[in-house]
Amino acid sequence: MISSPSVRLTSVVALICSALFIASCKDDEDVDVESPLVCGLPNGTLKWTVDGAERCANTTLFGDYGIFLTVNGISSEGQTLTFELDSLSVGTHELSPDVNFMLYTDNLAVAWEVTNEQPSTITITSHNEATNRLEATFQATVVNPLTGVSKTLSNGQLSITYTE
Repeated sequence: MISSPSVRLTSVVALICSALFIASCKDDEDVDVESPLVCGLPNGTLKWTVDGAERCANTTLFGDYGIFLTVNGISSEGQTLTFELDSLSVGTHELSPDVNFMLYTDNLAVAWEVTNEQPSTITITSHNEATNRLEATFQATVVNPLTGVSKTLSNGQLSITYTE
């Protein structure tokens, strides 16, 4: 028996709908478990909170001291955080375009930077020059230079062993 194209199309559509319905069924006992955020890397930790979510450099983190200390971390979600720190003494220092610059990129590669108009700080809690170990906390308001929109990075923690 030869079926008409409309009968075949109806059968195919019915088959696809059945498959989608079965695939969308889920046991009540199935629980989605969010994997924990693992933040430590061999040379340190860089963590922050942005848009209500904790983030960290869990893909790569490096620090290199030349004229200033450059620290860069990349998260597995695609965000990056970069510091160019001029002030390395223990104490609280401003973050601005002029001194202790900070640049954040979100997971869409949109740039956000500290400005002179928004108060931002980094507090160096310890710096051991013999072991090249720096520990700090930071709070920053960063601004997208194209749109003027700002966001806050809070609960920032940095602990890194850097190279020279």
